[in-house]
Amino acid sequence: MARRKLTDVSHPDPRLTDEFWLEFGDDPQPPMRLKILYVTFGEVSRSGPGSFNVASVCDRLGITYPMVNHYFGGRDGLLAEGAFMVYERYGERLWAAVLAAPRDPQARLKAWMMAQVAETWTMGGWGPVLNYPLAAREVTLEIEAKFQKSMNRIFELNLARLRALVKDVREDRVTDVEYTVDHYPRAELLTDPHLLSVMPTVSWSIFGMAVWVAGEHTRAQRIGEVAELKQVLLDNHFRTTVSVIKGHPDN
Repeated sequence: MARRKLTDVSHPDPRLTDEFWLEFGDDPQPPMRLKILYVTFGEVSRSGPGSFNVASVCDRLGITYPMVNHYFGGRDGLLAEGAFMVYERYGERLWAAVLAAPRDPQARLKAWMMAQVAETWTMGGWGPVLNYPLAAREVTLEIEAKFQKSMNRIFELNLARLRALVKDVREDRVTDVEYTVDHYPRAELLTDPHLLSVMPTVSWSIFGMAVWVAGEHTRAQRIGEVAELKQVLLDNHFRTTVSVIKGHPDN
């Protein structure tokens, strides 16, 4: 079958069904602006920002490039808003995993950890946009101009939620928190000396682990023994994390 031309607006991708759109929300036929963003999610996840081609999104939707300009001002504006929405969804899914876990402090923290692994893998090519500003400098400038304050609030909300989980593990209890992006204890993030000492270790190590698993670490991905031990390594890392939180790290 010949590839559809970008100017052909009559034959969009037949795989973009109601079921496809319902993966992103409760509207089986969202507005075109959201459709562009949703298709972009998958395109960038698979190809990364450098290889992302807006023409592919337009082609799949059966629209022309001026519509992208109309809604987003161009490719970089589309990627910037897409990055913001991906990060927003990432935070929501981390907490959803916690709420779905057994009501046990360690189970909830592990649910957060494993959700971060899963979501970082799903995020794929968005990782460089969100974590390495120089990898997509023009997009980074768009993010800073339009979304940086909102993304900072999401980051702080995620940190406040993780702080609550870490504190619960330390005190062996479960605390019901109802933090939102508009309501979280920002001032308390830097007031508990013990949490202040362990939070960087916990958050940085979980992030590093998630990136390692999601990226199938280049130098290790061809070592079969490492792949076979992946779950063992994750479980061991979690146990070490818990011991650090409780104040008696393994020697």
